[in-house]
Amino acid sequence: MIGKLKDYFQFNKKERNGILLLSCLLLLLVLFYQFSYLLKQESKTDFSAFEKALAELEYKQEPIIEKQKDSLFYFNPNTLNDKGWLALGLSEKRLNTLRNFQKSGATFKTKTDLKDCFAISDEFYNRIEKYISIPTTIPLLGGVRGGLEKPKAIKEIVELNQADSLQLVSISGIGPFYAKQILKYRKELGGFRDYTQFTEIWGLENLEIQKLKKQTSIDTLYIRKINVNTIKLEKLKVHPYLNYKQAKMIVNYRKQHGDFKELKDIRKIKPISPELFRKIAPYLKTHD
Repeated sequence: MIGKLKDYFQFNKKERNGILLLSCLLLLLVLFYQFSYLLKQESKTDFSAFEKALAELEYKQEPIIEKQKDSLFYFNPNTLNDKGWLALGLSEKRLNTLRNFQKSGATFKTKTDLKDCFAISDEFYNRIEKYISIPTTIPLLGGVRGGLEKPKAIKEIVELNQADSLQLVSISGIGPFYAKQILKYRKELGGFRDYTQFTEIWGLENLEIQKLKKQTSIDTLYIRKINVNTIKLEKLKVHPYLNYKQAKMIVNYRKQHGDFKELKDIRKIKPISPELFRKIAPYLKTHD
């Protein structure tokens, strides 16, 4: 029995070398496991994406005032509607405070009266101060025994090719937003030639033309005309009545046949219909 056990634990040279090699490998594995933490490199978390997202969020949460620096216009704080206040940059929360202030019976008689309202911060007031327009009523002497009589309001006729935003908002049915749209379209056109053009402005499709005529006038002498013999394609194509293709045809015809001697020569360009010519002709000229 003992002899058999001896034979079991006796190894030849080749087996002993194998056991030694295996032992060394096991030892290396144990050491590697124990000290593997020394080989680990401390990884750094990249917060760049998070910081970028945070910056964008902060930008979105900036006061509306900073984003609407170009939306200022003349206004009467006693009559301005909600859209007008929001367009100026007043937040909805502050607008509610302002409306509650007005519901209490408060009115703004002077510009500085706005400072009495908690909704108007100093920063906001300084930004809009020069655009505040509060009409002043001067009482006239009259009536029985020199009593005070309220003066009758005299409506001024507004000339639409020279009017500024303050004059436009004085027109019944035209608020600050539409006044801005009118000024923008007038600049793109070069001026208004008739009242039907106001229905081409977004939001004014259903404008009561007859009502507008009673309060305004149009002087076509103020229309800015384009010299069709010198205008470049890049500028001609942005006119509201011309698209790129039509503008290019006009410029190409000029290059091929020389300067236009008369505006009616444009009608020789077949794709330019008589209707289009009638619309665009008041805005063109052949010489300065």
